[in-house]
Amino acid sequence: MANILVIDDEEAIGMIFSRILVEDGHTVVNVARADAGIRAVQTHPPDLVFLDLRLPGVNGLEVLRQIHRLQPDLPVVMMTAYQTIGSAVESMKLGANDYLVKPLSNDQIKATVDQVLKTSSLARRYPHPPRQPAGEMIVPVAESGEMREVMRLVERVAGTDLTVLLLGESGTGKEVIARSIHAKSHRRGKPFVAVDCTALPESLLESELFGYEKGAFTGADASKSGKFETARGGTLFLDEIGNLTAAAQMKLLRVIQELAIERLGGTKPIPIDVRLIAATNLDLDKAVHEGRFREDLYHRIKVFQIQLPPLRKRRADLELLIQEFLAQFNREFAKEPTLSAAARGFLTSYKWPGNIRELHNALRSAVLLADAEILPNHLPISIQFAVHPAESRLGVEQTRPTASAQATEGGPDLTSDATQPLKDIVKRVEREYILSTLRRLGWNRTTAAKALNIDYKTLYNKMKELNITEDPPGGT
Repeated sequence: MANILVIDDEEAIGMIFSRILVEDGHTVVNVARADAGIRAVQTHPPDLVFLDLRLPGVNGLEVLRQIHRLQPDLPVVMMTAYQTIGSAVESMKLGANDYLVKPLSNDQIKATVDQVLKTSSLARRYPHPPRQPAGEMIVPVAESGEMREVMRLVERVAGTDLTVLLLGESGTGKEVIARSIHAKSHRRGKPFVAVDCTALPESLLESELFGYEKGAFTGADASKSGKFETARGGTLFLDEIGNLTAAAQMKLLRVIQELAIERLGGTKPIPIDVRLIAATNLDLDKAVHEGRFREDLYHRIKVFQIQLPPLRKRRADLELLIQEFLAQFNREFAKEPTLSAAARGFLTSYKWPGNIRELHNALRSAVLLADAEILPNHLPISIQFAVHPAESRLGVEQTRPTASAQATEGGPDLTSDATQPLKDIVKRVEREYILSTLRRLGWNRTTAAKALNIDYKTLYNKMKELNITEDPPGGT
């Protein structure tokens, strides 16, 4: 059984996870703050983390980065109560195993735990594959009319040194297109250097791009070239350029204007000869209007624009992409499972908000889990429940218990009103869980608070809020 860490500022959510998973033999630790979650990963590394995207004072994506810096192979499942699919997809780019949109059903939580743990265990048997661009293909699949138009623009601009701006949702394969432009250009024999502007902490971004001189800051024991110098003569690809800080934007503008860079701590300009390709999933017009992106820099990088279509609008490419990825992962894992008709139906029915990257991740884990045939239950839980939505919500069982079953179990019928607000469902489940814990421990509040992973005062306040009173002598 696994040690599971839940990082969510809603106390009731953590309790519900405990209620659902402890009965299966798992150990669950709940924390409400990002710093407490990071400490838990450092001191007692769990087997699996459920991480909320919205935490007090910090974005869950930054917490995900910190977790993976500490434990690169630790599986993390992102959660959100909002339909922020863009952020959830971005978490996959940063290494999250899956993302789930609240409210969740009991079955969804249990199935996610089982599948992610099994996938993680199997993955440890194989060496990490060499890093390849997002989408894993150097030659883009372009059967659809939308992608044929993209490739027509690639052919037109590749032979020039124009700065290119690639626009499109996260996971649409912008790096693949950037590499294709480089491969078709006169710079193809020189370096292609990719920088993910979201993956680098703000404090390191400028030093990574422009390099630094010895003594420029604490720990700078020797001079180091930046990405601009590394890409000399070739192509520099700045992915998610919309995430650059104001200071980095100003420096980048100066580089484009002067064709020279200055290392941090340096005083002499260093001439550079690179072809710049930028990419973003943001609306830069809106970012400029809101003052989050420099207008002069925007005009400098949008010399030639290419809009990449989302996967849901290029269905003619889907089957070819499936075949490409299955062949790739069969080679990687030395397996040859076939794709069942049922699983293919799931893949073709799904809307793919995470685009090619999500398809890539889904098929990799499916091949890893499958034996002779890939079945729907080998696909990520997020896909299974999106194609066939679960009828229950977080803390709500799939089937309604009978009145006699409720009396036997001593619990309320949580599905008695399918239209009740989620907060009311959560309160009812929370009350049931606290009450059952107190009864199990003989109403010892100190012991119960420890079992619930909350302090005594919080338990006292919860009992008042939820109208929990001690059973009379001889009662249950």
